[in-house]
Order: sequence, then structure tokens, then C-alpha cells
Amino acid sequence: MRNRRQFLVQMSAAVAATWPMKASAQAQAGAVQTVLGPLDASRLGFTLPHEHIADAPDVLNRWPAGGRAGFVAKAIERLKAVRAAGIGTIADLTTYDVGRDIHFLEEVSRKSGLTMIAATGQRFFPPKAAGVTMPARTIDGLADFFVKEIEQGIDGTSIRAGVIKIGVIAKDPTRLEETGLRAAAKASKASGVPIRTHTAAAQRAGERHAAILDSEGIDPARVSFDHSDDSGDMDYYLGLVKRGYSLGMDHVHRGLGPEFKPPFERRAQCVKLLVDAGFADRIFLSSDAEFGGALLPADKREWRETIDPPGGMLFNLETLIPHLKRIGVPERAIRTITVDNPRRFFARV
Repeated sequence: MRNRRQFLVQMSAAVAATWPMKASAQAQAGAVQTVLGPLDASRLGFTLPHEHIADAPDVLNRWPAGGRAGFVAKAIERLKAVRAAGIGTIADLTTYDVGRDIHFLEEVSRKSGLTMIAATGQRFFPPKAAGVTMPARTIDGLADFFVKEIEQGIDGTSIRAGVIKIGVIAKDPTRLEETGLRAAAKASKASGVPIRTHTAAAQRAGERHAAILDSEGIDPARVSFDHSDDSGDMDYYLGLVKRGYSLGMDHVHRGLGPEFKPPFERRAQCVKLLVDAGFADRIFLSSDAEFGGALLPADKREWRETIDPPGGMLFNLETLIPHLKRIGVPERAIRTITVDNPRRFFARV
């Protein structure tokens, strides 16, 4: 009998053998928009739905040698290892305002063999990219921008976004953040592309976000509230999943450090409790990794980059999933979370 690692590697090879579809093909229901063109959702394989790859070139001023070419080569080498371990697809949730480099994302996807999904959207934190301004400050204006990046392309290219990311920093959205959530709902309904949010889960922020999105008539199945494991509150979780929303559990590795609460064991236990309650189909696992920083020598990394999970984007495969199995999460539920849920979620409707 094949073990899980063999299964994942063979799945990734099958994806690569049939991918990508021609970039000129029109997006259709059931397809996922990747940086190399539309792809049948059944070919995604094991998926990490909340990572940051496209902002990697931001670290070039700290790259010790080799310039961009050397950095790209290192990135491709690392991503090939991620693919060889069994990861099939990565959704990059880096938006235009925080250093997204769509050319870099396309290149490393093509040369590593990893499927990549790019994001449109807005992160309402101080932007890192110098000189970047919001394309609009109204619901219609922002929605038009999101749809343009989904239907026409990003930064003057034909590379199109396959997910909408909205980053809201606190429990109660500001007026502008609420505009962003409403614009995302409008763009999602117009394009069939799903929404993922940066959520202050420890403050139960998903409840407020859900109320706004509900008022826009969004299908909850098209929304994931990410960083949800920062809460550890089962009452909060159950209230959202029972309404049809999904939870991104992508900070579990942070619980290994004493400075972050809840601890790793509680975050993992909440995944099991949700599975036991019948909500495996409302969970995602990822790492929210700062990929570029993970390529730097340890003494060159900034604070955010020092908390990347052990093993980079392999934390779920190497640490979390084995732990979930030990505490009684069945293999079938793990496949639902890591393969079936992303296939359903990222397929355009």
C-alpha cells in the first residue's frame, strides 16, 4: 500500500503532466485561474491556500549575493523541493499594495512545476510598496479594479487573479475596510472568484465581517476567514461554520512559540473538534509563510520572517498533519481539508 508521501508525489506528477491548459482558454465554471492559465480544479492536488510568494523580491536588498537571478534560482530550487514533498498548488495572497511581483510569481511557477494562484484585493495595512496608491476608494471603484485583475490581467500582463484577498486589521472594520469587504463581495459575485480575509480571530472579527458580507448577499461557501486558529474559541468557530463560512487555520506553527497564544496543541485540538462536529469541509490548512524571507540567511531576516514555520511551507506535511493523525483525525478528513476543500473553493462558479 502506498504511503501518504508517495501518494502526494504521484498526484503532483499527474498535475504537472496535464498542466497548464492553454493560457488563451476562456475561464469557465469549474476551472481555477492560475498564473499559467485556467486549470481544471480536479488537478490542484494538495493545496496551501494562504501563502506569500509574490512579495519575495522585496528581500533583494538583503540578498547577500547573486542579484535577482541568483535569488530566483534559489526560489525555484526551494519550490521544487516543496513540490517534490507532495504540495501541488499554492495560493499566493499577496495583493498589489504589498509588493506583489506577478512576473516573479509566473516565473517560479513555470520553472518549479508548482501550480500558483495569484490574488487581487486590498490589504488595509500601511503598504510596503513605495509610491503605491489605492486605485479607488468606493465600493464600485474597488470592485471594478478587482474584476479587471480577474478578467483582464495584472499589471499590464495577461496573468489573471484567481482569488480576492481583503486584509482587515482589527475586529471592527474602518469605513474604508468595510468598503473593501463590500467591493470584494460585489467582485466575487460578478466573477465567480472566492474571497479570503485577513481576520483578527482573537477578537472574533469574523462575526463582524460575516455580517457585512451577508448584507451583500454573498454565498458563505465562497468566503474563508483566515488566521482563525489565533482564536481557539470553539463557540466562535461553530457560529461561523454553521452559517456556511470556512476557517483558514494557517498560524498553527506560531503556537509552538511562547509569545503566541493559543498554544500549538489547542490550535490542533480545535481542528479535531471541528472535524468531530462534522465540519471538515469548512477547514483549510496553510502556513501564511513569508517565502522570500525564508530564503535569507538567519542573520538577514526581519522579525516577521523569523516566525516562519519549521521547514517553511512543509510544516503542515511534516509536523501538523502527523500530529492531527496522532490525536485521532482520520485520513479521510485530512484529504477533505487539504485536497477536496481547495478544489471546491477555488473553482469558479
